[in-house]
Amino acid sequence: MEETLQFGIFGDSLMKGTLPADGMRYAFHKDIMERLLQPIQTAVVVNKAKFGATIEKGLRVLQKDLNNGSRYDYALLEYGGNDCNYDWPAISENPQGTHDPAVSLPEFTQTLRSMIDALLASGAKPVLMTLPPIDAEKYLDRICQPGLDRDAILQWLGDANRIYRTQELYSDAIYKTAMELGLPCVDVRSIFLQQVDFPALISDDGIHPSEKGYELLYSTLIDSIPKIL
Repeated sequence: MEETLQFGIFGDSLMKGTLPADGMRYAFHKDIMERLLQPIQTAVVVNKAKFGATIEKGLRVLQKDLNNGSRYDYALLEYGGNDCNYDWPAISENPQGTHDPAVSLPEFTQTLRSMIDALLASGAKPVLMTLPPIDAEKYLDRICQPGLDRDAILQWLGDANRIYRTQELYSDAIYKTAMELGLPCVDVRSIFLQQVDFPALISDDGIHPSEKGYELLYSTLIDSIPKIL
């Protein structure tokens, strides 16, 4: 009899299949738990992803989960999209000020390593993944919808693609951490960037994949994870 593998997912809204709905609301259209390891009949997937979670929230969720006795053979870590975000209303009001990401890049990297250490100490094998790219122009449109001053935000940014570059720094940090520690990393970002129809893979909010983008994300994970296992 094959042993049942316990596979944990720790992440943010990306792992909840989140898509923008009417206005500034969001809806969950997919269930990755039912699909991620469907080809492996002996795997049980537990999804601990939280909408809006930064990696600091992820570490607290993981620590609580492990303290409550949960144990995993493998655990996918997916963070960064909320960590690299800014307080856009504050920037809109004060474009001359200094504004930092929700979680600084050094703090993000250190917390990622703390999550990895906690998983390894529990006997789990961490699996990392890079971030799907964002569409900076779409995202800028989205964050300005509540009435924020687009010109003021652009004044602070310098150019809209600074949003893209900042997010890429966090994705690169994930990949570098995996390589430094010899951990498996699913390079989702490269797969997205290779697609000719890339704009169609990103939803109207500029940060979440579209339904077609989620299909690519899931197929990439479904193809990669069993090979890692």
